[in-house]
Amino acid sequence: MSRFHPALLALSLGLVLHTLPAAAGPQADALGQCFVNSTTPEEKATISRWLFIVLAQQPEVRDLATIPDASQQETDRAMARLVERMVTDACRSPAQQALAQEGPNAIKQSVTIFAQASARKTFADPAVASAVNGFTRYLDMGRIIQSFLTIQLGR
Repeated sequence: MSRFHPALLALSLGLVLHTLPAAAGPQADALGQCFVNSTTPEEKATISRWLFIVLAQQPEVRDLATIPDASQQETDRAMARLVERMVTDACRSPAQQALAQEGPNAIKQSVTIFAQASARKTFADPAVASAVNGFTRYLDMGRIIQSFLTIQLGR
């Protein structure tokens, strides 16, 4: 059974995905968009589960989630089937073009594009957005405002 703090994992997801290399070539971009446009709702859930499991491995958050080995293996298998289906069926032509023109790294870049799109969708979910904003109830707004006033007044 998994236990997690949604806001921390959502924040980690955003930080990790925004630091992934975004420099994909045009063919990898096209393949990534094909992945995004060609996945079923079940496959979109697969990538969300896979991202969650991947992020839960980060040492700083590992204590917040316990992922059973069987769940991780099942999700890894589902992710492999998803990528295989995209490359060999749904997105075969863009995959062939990306591999021919940009090499094997194009697949990795395409999966990154797919993961980033999934993360954006995740953050748009009202429950996730609420969890992400949960920390704001503990902010000392008076202190923050005072800091900005001090900066503006040159103190």
